[in-house]
Amino acid sequence: MTAKQYLRQVKRLDDIVNAKLEQVHALRDLAARITSRPSVDGVQVSGNHDKTGDVIAKIIDLERDINETVNRLIDLKREVITNIDRVPTDDYRLLLTLRYLNFKTWEQIAVDMCYTYKWVHILHGRALEEFEKVLAERVAS
Repeated sequence: MTAKQYLRQVKRLDDIVNAKLEQVHALRDLAARITSRPSVDGVQVSGNHDKTGDVIAKIIDLERDINETVNRLIDLKREVITNIDRVPTDDYRLLLTLRYLNFKTWEQIAVDMCYTYKWVHILHGRALEEFEKVLAERVAS
């Protein structure tokens, strides 16, 4: 796995959490719209009438899954932060943090760091090279 692939895992996991949160929101909207069907005088109908309960159970399952994914995301972020902190140059550490942990655009990073857009890309390449060394040392130990 390259340094860039390793670092991009954080954004991918964050996107997964956000997508699952959107699903929970949609299920909650659905649960709010479900109304119970009035029973017909003395007639029993077979089947499950608790549609709201089914949706709530699915919401609970999905929230449990989200919590597990968030825990994985937190663990991954800790690991990435530890590895970024091993990069020897302040500018490289800042750039990697802004891009891969704060999810800033290249334009935002250039403004934040007071560099040109082009220089940020040059620094990024250098930062990735240094980060590759950190990852190689981690694997070697």
